[in-house]
Amino acid sequence: MDHRVAEIADWFMAQIGAPIVIRKEEQGDVDQVSMTVQKVSFLTGSPDRDDYVEENRLVLLGDGKIATEGDGGAAELPRHSYEIPLGPSFRSAIDERELQVSTDRAFYRVVPQGPPQ
Repeated sequence: MDHRVAEIADWFMAQIGAPIVIRKEEQGDVDQVSMTVQKVSFLTGSPDRDDYVEENRLVLLGDGKIATEGDGGAAELPRHSYEIPLGPSFRSAIDERELQVSTDRAFYRVVPQGPPQ
C-alpha cells in the first residue's frame, strides 16, 4: 500500500467509533455524509473486461446518512459504506482537526465531530 494511502487509512482508523462529517465537492455538486466509521478497508483497482482500470479506493464501513446540497433531505448510506476513490495523482493534507483529499474528480474534507464512543 502506498504510504500516502496508509497515512489516510491510519487517520480514519483513529476515528473509528467517532462521528465524522465528509464533505465532497465534485463538478459543482456538494454531498455531505455524516457517519460513524466502524471499519476501514483499502481495495486495489483492477481492470475489467473493457480494459478500464478501476481506481484504488478507501472504503469506510459504518452507519450514516448522505445529503446532497439542494435536496433538502438525507438518505441512509447505501450498503452502510462510503468510498473515496484514490487515483494515482491524489493529494492529501492531514492534521488532528481534519483530513483533506483532492483527486482528479473531487475534493473531500473530513472533520471529526467528537471523540470515539
